[in-house]
Amino acid sequence: MLLALALVSSAAADTEPDPSALYQEHCASCHGAERYGGYAPPLYSEALARKKDDALLRGILEGLPNTQMPAFGDRMDEAAAKGLVEFARRPLPEVAWGVDAIAASRVEEDPGADRISPSIRRDALILVVERATGSISVLDGDRLSELDRFSVGRIHGGPKFDRDLHRVYAVTRDGTVVEYDIDRLALRTRVKVGVNTRNIAVSPDGAFVAAANQLPRSLVIMDAQLRPIRSIPLTAQPSGVYFVPGQQHFILGFRDESKLLIVSLPDLGLRWLELPEPFEDFILVPGRNQIVASSRKGKRLILYDLASERILGTLPTNGLPHLFSACFFGEDGARRAAFNHIGVPRLSIVDMESFEILREIPLKGSGYFVRTHTATPFLWVDSNTEEIELVEKSTLRLLERTLHPAPGKKAMHVEFTAEGDKALVSVWHADGAVVAYDSTTLAEVARLPYAMPVGKYNARNRTRDFRRPKAGIESPSE
Repeated sequence: MLLALALVSSAAADTEPDPSALYQEHCASCHGAERYGGYAPPLYSEALARKKDDALLRGILEGLPNTQMPAFGDRMDEAAAKGLVEFARRPLPEVAWGVDAIAASRVEEDPGADRISPSIRRDALILVVERATGSISVLDGDRLSELDRFSVGRIHGGPKFDRDLHRVYAVTRDGTVVEYDIDRLALRTRVKVGVNTRNIAVSPDGAFVAAANQLPRSLVIMDAQLRPIRSIPLTAQPSGVYFVPGQQHFILGFRDESKLLIVSLPDLGLRWLELPEPFEDFILVPGRNQIVASSRKGKRLILYDLASERILGTLPTNGLPHLFSACFFGEDGARRAAFNHIGVPRLSIVDMESFEILREIPLKGSGYFVRTHTATPFLWVDSNTEEIELVEKSTLRLLERTLHPAPGKKAMHVEFTAEGDKALVSVWHADGAVVAYDSTTLAEVARLPYAMPVGKYNARNRTRDFRRPKAGIESPSE
């Protein structure tokens, strides 16, 4: 993600702003006091090596699409912005955080006795990530009532369930991974795996947890109780690590290196795949050993087969799609994909058999997520506005009707209950909510108050790839 600085005040016209003081006062809460990162990415010379000064300057003054970074050109001058760009480019001292430091940071708590009621369906559980409080709420998905709430911190990426739904893992931007015990509805383990962490992945049996670190650049492999097994040094910025359903390995992509790293399980053997260009963003194609990939500097989408290690097809693109915010669906046995775009108000529908664009649908704004489920006739699309737009899957027609969960507040990130009968929409605001709609009639059925609910994650939907999923359900996302 590009530079995302927090609010910076204008310096007085006759005073040269001190960039380090401006950073500590206004930016450290998001990017970290040492520029290690937090809710926003780390800022230092290597992390920004591919970014030009003009692009960083525009990011501060004009804002960044599809992020929480607004434009501040009316509240600060160019001199202050240039000073912050120069400050952000300064190198950091060497950051070290190896296996010994990880092991020493591990804290195991007594979760007590089992608390979850036998009447609670585990696969109906829904986790709500509340950004404003840094906590995760555990909901009974059948009753939409809260069972528990636990604190994590600056959560990044979606929580990960094991296949048998006994444990949940979550990670923060500053490298803290937690293990939550579903049986006991309590935190069990907390460990610091790095200084800035991109995301985590979990094997279906929960035996291995992988964490991709940006600082220091490493891939950390842990066991189910978050005891470190191995730290693999990396030479490039990781874009994300994922478990490949149907295989026995993790896959790691990079932002600035044309390779993929495959880590086999349980032996932790390493294999490198050479690529034609960096796969900065990619999504696993359900039911196939394939990915759809793209890069910020690239001009195409790539369908890549992991088994044969070759490109199966390409599509030109003017905007970088949010691939892990996309979804797959099927009509009449066909498999299709829907991709939203960064900075381009458009939804692309792709035929995955021919890897050709079926339709380009204009949106009200450049959004992030598109979601669906076999139980709903619609694609649910956020467009970085207060509205959720709807596309009829059978006709690929954009409906005139939109949903307004809370006028004047941004609507985003749709998730579904286990059966898909309800769609849950986040109202992104300090005085926000999770609003539940009937996924067919579109009638509102429930509203739960939350402060900046960034995501909802249903246990069945998030583990279906471990259970031989049917075609048509949305693909997983970070």
